[in-house]
Amino acid sequence: MPVKAISKSTLARNGIGAFVRPCYKVTLQYCNWGGSSQGMRDFLTHEKRSLNKFASDNKDVFFEIKQQSGHPQLVLHYNNGKTEAVDVRNQSVSEITKQLWESVQRSGNDRFKFNQKVMSNNESVRGIWSPLHVAKENRHKI
Repeated sequence: MPVKAISKSTLARNGIGAFVRPCYKVTLQYCNWGGSSQGMRDFLTHEKRSLNKFASDNKDVFFEIKQQSGHPQLVLHYNNGKTEAVDVRNQSVSEITKQLWESVQRSGNDRFKFNQKVMSNNESVRGIWSPLHVAKENRHKI
């Protein structure tokens, strides 16, 4: 009986090998006649700060444009399986460009506050310290 290899998908770990952008797909949703979508329509057709220029700067991101009724949104799809919808109603072209740039640069993880000075995926090399792990003659006497 031949031995078969177990297929396993590799994890995208930045810093090891090539850089993989966390945001791989952006969906731009807008309405063709709604007033809140005017900024998005200008963003799609504007010459200097248009989607064409942004897409040429970020070639590893796939852009999809959907025309549907409702307020305009940027729907971002990340490598970790999360999807985030950003509301851009009544925003100008420069505000949409800034919002798109900030969202594409994010990792897709939930935002949290750093309460520790150092964050690590690994436990301490030295282990857990306790005064009971020291010999009695070297313990601090109170």
